[in-house]
Amino acid sequence: MVLRILIERRRTLSLLREEQLLAEGRVDDARIKYPELAKKREELDGESVLDVLIDADPSGNQKYLMGASRILHNDMMKAEETHDHKPFWGKQWPEDASDDIYSPWGIAKNIAGFLPQYHQLMPYIRDQDAPFKDISNIKHYSALSAVVSTAEQKKLSREREKEEKKRASKQAKEESALVADTPYHIMIRPLTAHASCYFGQTTEWCISATRAANYFDQYTSEGKSFYFLLAKNKDVGSAYKKLAMVFDREGDFDEVYDTEDNSLTNQQFLGALSEAMLGATVWNQIVSFEERDPYNKDIIMNGLKNFKDEHFDFDDNDDLADIVGLFRDGPLNEYLNKLEQLGAEYTRENPAGTPEEAYDEALAEYSFNLQRRMDVQLMFPSDTGLETVYWESNTYVDVEELIENNTLGYVWRIPLEDVDDSDLHSAVDDALNAVNVYSEHIEQDYSNPAEFHIKVADGYGSLDDFNSFLNDVEHDDDNMTEGFDEALIEQLEEAEIIGSPEKMEQEAEEARRLTRDYEYWPDPEEKKKQLELPLQEHKLRLRIIKRCK
Repeated sequence: MVLRILIERRRTLSLLREEQLLAEGRVDDARIKYPELAKKREELDGESVLDVLIDADPSGNQKYLMGASRILHNDMMKAEETHDHKPFWGKQWPEDASDDIYSPWGIAKNIAGFLPQYHQLMPYIRDQDAPFKDISNIKHYSALSAVVSTAEQKKLSREREKEEKKRASKQAKEESALVADTPYHIMIRPLTAHASCYFGQTTEWCISATRAANYFDQYTSEGKSFYFLLAKNKDVGSAYKKLAMVFDREGDFDEVYDTEDNSLTNQQFLGALSEAMLGATVWNQIVSFEERDPYNKDIIMNGLKNFKDEHFDFDDNDDLADIVGLFRDGPLNEYLNKLEQLGAEYTRENPAGTPEEAYDEALAEYSFNLQRRMDVQLMFPSDTGLETVYWESNTYVDVEELIENNTLGYVWRIPLEDVDDSDLHSAVDDALNAVNVYSEHIEQDYSNPAEFHIKVADGYGSLDDFNSFLNDVEHDDDNMTEGFDEALIEQLEEAEIIGSPEKMEQEAEEARRLTRDYEYWPDPEEKKKQLELPLQEHKLRLRIIKRCK
């Protein structure tokens, strides 16, 4: 034990010595190649600008020193040419060297400041910047700054992706149920579209789609429950790595899909389970045996031996067909029945779809905002026998009540009972369209044609669909409240079903002026007075003369 410790210490010291010698060699090389950078300056407390780079190198063996020195040298030369400074190689040092970014001291500090970041971000210097993993390919400070900045952005982006994946994973686990952890599968029930998308990654299931329309909520609202089987065995074909079992509202097993969204027959489903239990290598040999293709018996026997128990026992001398048949009738069918039982029990205890109370709560919240011109009816599968929740929005219009209670003084031009029913219907329909409320059906009361029961819209589906529908209902309610009565009066007036007394009197007068009566009585009041005077009778005496024959 002591000898081993001594050997390890000697090895460590040897490595440290090698690193030290490597670092010292690199410092010497830099001093030789750039002697002006290595000059000690009294005005810099006996340091050189090369010392700034040496102190900042984070590699432990001065890995970046030569490249950083080249960058410093190039930028110093560029500063001379651009800013007309005195040569940095001369005896005079700029008075503001400690602050001037164009001085050797300022440039060196800037380069030194980036070296630790450059070293730490090395894994993120890739793609188009990959050549700059070798610092000797960076010629100027601006390029070093750009490389570090780009790598920093990639690091931040990568960290955001990790955080997003972690958040998505946490959310998916919270929004799903681990139904079973079998030796061959993890059985998961996703409860939201997010969980379905997360656990259904790499599949073509429409309930796990992220780039196309996702149907998880719709199918769930129709009473379908989904259970994902995630294979543990690595030796499983890509199509069977994930399976989606579907159960109906009553908890009965309906169908199953592979990752390519193919609906599997019962035989195919058993094959998929067999691959998860035995591995594709063993199962493919069994398939070859049953199809009378070349097969390897040893592979089959070794795979099946893992399932031997008191209910499934065999000897090497037993007929292979009998052994495979016993596996199908025993472990394989038992596993299938177990999965179906797990799904059925969990579905009956936790039916698919949103609880009815959630729809009622959503309706109650929106009803608070409605001004009672619109009414919403909810109908649940337990009431209708449908597969999903159904809803309607309705409104009621009483034309007679509207005219009798209107504040504008409109009256019927003719008795209501003499108004054509179709004219009333058209007026109501046109008034709805005028305020952007488009009905599905307008029912006119048979016994009272002035009353209308109107179905504005209907729909079915998930809670999200219902909330969207309620938004539309609220909009229709506002339109009905703000403008429908006025629009209906306008339509009735245009159809000459109603009118204002003043206008009707004016129209009557205009009609009278066209009559012969107007020639004798241009003033209706005078005519009225004359008609009210008593009649004066004149008696005439007639003289009758008799003639004699």
